[in-house]
Amino acid sequence: MKTILMTCAIALAAVACTCPESKEKAPDTLTVLSWNVWHAGHSQEIPQEGCKNTMGIIKKSGADVILTIETYGCSDNIADCLGYYHRLISDNLSIYSRYPIVKTYTFPGKVSTFNFGGAEIDVNGKHVRVFDTWLHYLPDARLVPTDKPEADILAWDDEGSRDDEIRAILSVLGPMMEECDSIPIIMGGDFNSHSHLDWTEDTKDMYNHGGATVRWTVSEEMAKAGFKDSFREVNPDPVENPGATWFSDNDGGNTRMDRIDFIYYKGDGIKATKSEIHNAYLKDTLDFRGKKFLYSSDHGFVLTEFDIR
Repeated sequence: MKTILMTCAIALAAVACTCPESKEKAPDTLTVLSWNVWHAGHSQEIPQEGCKNTMGIIKKSGADVILTIETYGCSDNIADCLGYYHRLISDNLSIYSRYPIVKTYTFPGKVSTFNFGGAEIDVNGKHVRVFDTWLHYLPDARLVPTDKPEADILAWDDEGSRDDEIRAILSVLGPMMEECDSIPIIMGGDFNSHSHLDWTEDTKDMYNHGGATVRWTVSEEMAKAGFKDSFREVNPDPVENPGATWFSDNDGGNTRMDRIDFIYYKGDGIKATKSEIHNAYLKDTLDFRGKKFLYSSDHGFVLTEFDIR
């Protein structure tokens, strides 16, 4: 009898082992917003209303992670408004997260916290590293000498410090990039630079490109390092969707629009599924998700949704 029972037990165990495995767990969704809020969101006309509406737009976006640039003085106010975990990287850069922040990253002596810093967050047991970025605003991206050959345009651009800044940033990220398949990296911010994905043969006579096609140093360095531009990945046609994030009036009174704000990412366990640009020229921002807000920044913001596995 014992032999029969033992035989049955072994047979049942064998059946259990051959049962199909359960389906793969559904990914977590992580929505990230990156925004240069223009001197703490203080509109020159009505400063208090500007700051209030900046916080209102951020809250209404529903983003899980927010990267702000030019945060100056409003960091605690935004954190309190959201009820989020919060890291003040510098007076310029702040990170807010719906999920717990388990580690903060700064790189003393290598990269200034005014330019770069990050945090590691725990998304339901999955760790993700998020970084906030600001590269120098000179030379002014509006003044590209488009009448010159590409080599001369790049030489003009590299006279500033953006090329050195991005290389220093990628250097300190080196060890984390080696781990990005287990801990994905998201890197957003105001890069103050154009993208080679926008200045193409198809767009050379559009959007103030003046006939030029340019492999911009900063975006090329990010691509070489294996980072994906989330907005351009989801919206691959720069003719149909230029994705402008920065607005300025030229001498002729016309509005110039450029894409200089980005959310990049890297890692096997992460995928951008949706990415949008919101700004004062888009109706859905002025009436953002059912409530009207004053838009007090000169930058649009990038809002990207990721699947995290």
